[in-house]
Amino acid sequence: MDVTTCLKSMLLAIRQYKNNRSAVNTSQLQKQINDLTGLQCSRLLASGQVLPSECLSGLLEVAIDSKTSQALSSTIVSLLAKLAASDEETREALHSSYNLTGTLASIIHSNRSTPDEPLVVQCLQVLQRFTYSMRVPHCASYLDDLLAFLMQNVKSRNDDIIKPCLGLMANLCRHNLSVQTHIKSQSNVKALYRCLIDFLAHNSLTVVIYALSILSSLTLNEEEGQKLFNAENIHQTFPLIFNITVNGDGSLTRNYAVDLLVDLVKNPKIADYLANYKLLPACLTEVFGLLHSKDSETASKVLELLVSLCSVTGLRKLLCETVFRSFRPRRQPAGRKGGQSRVSEPCVALLQWATGPLHDPERCCLQALHLLTELFEEVIDAGSSSTVHSYLELLLPALVGILQAPDSMEEEQQLRRHCVRVGCVVELLLDIL
Repeated sequence: MDVTTCLKSMLLAIRQYKNNRSAVNTSQLQKQINDLTGLQCSRLLASGQVLPSECLSGLLEVAIDSKTSQALSSTIVSLLAKLAASDEETREALHSSYNLTGTLASIIHSNRSTPDEPLVVQCLQVLQRFTYSMRVPHCASYLDDLLAFLMQNVKSRNDDIIKPCLGLMANLCRHNLSVQTHIKSQSNVKALYRCLIDFLAHNSLTVVIYALSILSSLTLNEEEGQKLFNAENIHQTFPLIFNITVNGDGSLTRNYAVDLLVDLVKNPKIADYLANYKLLPACLTEVFGLLHSKDSETASKVLELLVSLCSVTGLRKLLCETVFRSFRPRRQPAGRKGGQSRVSEPCVALLQWATGPLHDPERCCLQALHLLTELFEEVIDAGSSSTVHSYLELLLPALVGILQAPDSMEEEQQLRRHCVRVGCVVELLLDIL
């Protein structure tokens, strides 16, 4: 069954269910939702067509209706989670046009007296992933109730509740001054701080990172944060962050670990602690090793971290040394023994992400080009251009290749991506040449 046919059947099932909430109509609607969930639905909302919009609006109405069974609501939430993860355009549409965050928060609020219910846990988990790196304005009508629910339920003894509550709170607090101010104005904020500090001894590294992220957002530049992130404690935090970044406790936890370090080094005192951290060279070597992964999400977060570290005094030089020190010009034709060894070199892995095909994840390419620009600025400022001549012989032809327009670009989006990439390449070339 194709997507259009499935959507037509679903729209009919939604109307029949609204007219008569019989067991037969409920079962039929669930079947149609499951059918669509099983199909490839990327860019479903990007086309601006009426049919997908009507179906989605109808499903959201059904999901928040107090008369809807938890089983049916759960099926709808599963479909929404899949759509949100399918592509960035659909995710943005669900956020800005369909208020998915408000829908899920409404379901949680309606079931707030039973936070351990599977539907509540499911909504929390979907909300956490959906709101990651997406700013939710504090003016949203549902947010105060949602924050109150989170502050209450982080004290739960159920890890299935604790983890998404902490992760979601970390998302809502990060870079959102109004949310931070609201939380700090609550009468139970001291109890929240104590609870979060207790979590730093939790046996789950994921819980520890979530708690540190929230504490960083709420206290970093205040008296509590000065004590929490002092010299002694921060030197225990650095290895924890790098350990999770390199060895992982799941890709989502790695993302939070990277975000935490990116935020921490914006504080001058902590940036200075990091620059003098004795294990940093070894840690950076391991972090660069992650660029050999074929996972674009991992590479994107690693590149984001490395770019942010370039802003720390003294670290850009260390990053340069880590990237270029192992590079040696190839002396054998490819295919002979040892001919593939250079793939393990960080500068080659960086080049591969910077010059990948146009259909590759855009963020990885742009971050890689940005990092190369930072590194070559450091090389030029240090007057050590002669040390990278061999690498330039590999880099320049690849950059020239990016400047050439592809033979065919079927969509406007591809043209936009090509132009953005060309702009970054030109900026890099201006530094090099």
